[in-house]
Amino acid sequence: MRKTTKNAEETKDLAKALHQEYPEHKIWLLYGDLGAGKTTLIKGLGEALGIGEALVKSPTYTLVSEYEPLTHYDLYRIEQMDDLTLELLEEHLAEEKRLVIEWPEKVEEYIQKPHLRIYLKHAGGDERFIELEVRS
Repeated sequence: MRKTTKNAEETKDLAKALHQEYPEHKIWLLYGDLGAGKTTLIKGLGEALGIGEALVKSPTYTLVSEYEPLTHYDLYRIEQMDDLTLELLEEHLAEEKRLVIEWPEKVEEYIQKPHLRIYLKHAGGDERFIELEVRS
């Protein structure tokens, strides 16, 4: 699926629709440069899960943020996964709650469950190009 969203609200609405359409895909891997709309998409998922949008923040300086029932990893600042971080990730992968990982290139080899790969690209202004790849 390929989609262009015109603004932040459409990006959040897309997240809500994906949550409804792929309930068994608890893991979302988000790809995209800084400013591509990853956090906005996660805010939409948070709304769909009943988490207040204001609670969901970009955790660039925090590795993991937990909002019941959502765990949010931001691996931007991680150069290499250490044993402790991998152990924490494995624990989160075993849980049944939603897991969203920004900059997932560093952990793709550990993701074996059904998941969504969501590619976001800034298209100028508030527009975003979003491509979805479903992995079952």
